[in-house]
Amino acid sequence: MGTQGDRIFRITAERGFPDPWLSFGDSLCDEAALSTELTRAISRARKEPSDQTHAGVDRLFQAKAANLRHCASILDQVLDDYDASGMWGDLDERAGRLDIADVLETWSRTQALHPFPVVLRSLEFNWGYMKEHGVRSFYEMTRGYVSRLQANTLRWQEAWNGEVTSGVVDRITSIECDLASIEAPMHCDVCKKTITALLYLDEPQA
Repeated sequence: MGTQGDRIFRITAERGFPDPWLSFGDSLCDEAALSTELTRAISRARKEPSDQTHAGVDRLFQAKAANLRHCASILDQVLDDYDASGMWGDLDERAGRLDIADVLETWSRTQALHPFPVVLRSLEFNWGYMKEHGVRSFYEMTRGYVSRLQANTLRWQEAWNGEVTSGVVDRITSIECDLASIEAPMHCDVCKKTITALLYLDEPQA
């Protein structure tokens, strides 16, 4: 085992993750980071309510929304570009040849620290979805997920605005929305690992 996985890893070590997938994954990591910052800013604003602490929360909501718009625009551009180039058919053919168990074995050497290895399970789901439904359908699904993250952020902001207006602390919405956002890298940062396996599957090593 490890034949495809080891080869893909060697090429990735030489070239890194390709854009736009690197940028997409990094931006969804930012989604989680911004969510953590936002949670802390809200906590400060509750303890020390002032124009300054409230403005800090508002800035983070704006940054979080802007980052998700950026993520959505990357996917929209890829969908259009790959439609025009016919890339989806090529990726479907590669997905059909990908040995999921083999590549997962390579990843499992470093990504199985927890009894439930989320990264491995996410990769397994992604490749299985691509094999069953097609690679384009996977990214249409991913685009819908980004839209739900956008709706999650709006819900959180509306709850915070209501809290500021009413003075009634709404902790549960913050907990729910933060959890939804910090999960994003486990899917969309993993996405760059998913697509790289297909893009590098037939690439020669230097």
